[in-house]
Amino acid sequence: MIKTLIGKNNYLFLINDACRELEVHCDNLNLVKDKTLAKYDVKNFLLIVFPNKSLIYKNYLPDEYVFKYRPALNDYSKIFNEKIIDSYEVLKNENDVYYKTDTHINLKGNYIVYKYFIKKINEIYKLNLISREIDIECKECVLTDLKCGIGDLLWHSNLGDQKVEEKKDTYYYSNNIKNYYYNHVINKNDDLRILSKDLVDKNEQLEGKLISWEILSENILYKKNISNNKFKIIIFYDSFLILALDLYLELFEEIYMIKDIYNKQFIDKIKPDYVFEFRVERFLM
Repeated sequence: MIKTLIGKNNYLFLINDACRELEVHCDNLNLVKDKTLAKYDVKNFLLIVFPNKSLIYKNYLPDEYVFKYRPALNDYSKIFNEKIIDSYEVLKNENDVYYKTDTHINLKGNYIVYKYFIKKINEIYKLNLISREIDIECKECVLTDLKCGIGDLLWHSNLGDQKVEEKKDTYYYSNNIKNYYYNHVINKNDDLRILSKDLVDKNEQLEGKLISWEILSENILYKKNISNNKFKIIIFYDSFLILALDLYLELFEEIYMIKDIYNKQFIDKIKPDYVFEFRVERFLM
């Protein structure tokens, strides 16, 4: 099934996936389940929502798509109140914060959300975190040529036999941070530890392998830092956070990053001081 919708000015969008984001925004389709909301304990918790690309770039959609609704965000906001960050508010007036030919936010957009996250958790929890300053550069290229898992709306499995006029996109990167995804080779002496879901260290077992999507999905990233913020933290995340992992891995004394939605089993095992979850809006179900 074709999953790439060709919009205006060579912008590509996701369609026909299980999240049905265009129907959510245009037809007020609400896929939120009460049992999902019931599992949360909002004490020492914060949910950070990345807006859907189709919401940020709604003006580039074909004319028949008219965006009016955000039912899932509304339901979650009623539960979390001030414990939810809607990143749309800091991204809506920015230019070029999502890829044109991929479903994801780019590093420029990610960094804006990171700075806002630091500001908000300092306000809510009276912390003293300092955001890291980085220089962000960009280059024009075809994302699929980088062979690092981006440009997904150009993949034949999503695009099918459709033809696009322009495949070039703007790739944002920084030499001031580590790019772990498809770029970091695991070493048994790394500061970054790869843990199994049972919290068993796997660096020696995985030595020499690149950190791939499979490794992120099946394992936990763990880092212990020398830090004035002597807290143990769990960050649940999805693929939207991948380009910015390094920024978050240094924030507290102990960080567990888990590619999952809020999961009480991990919370009970690790017993963190704070739990943060980063999730793209289409996965609010």
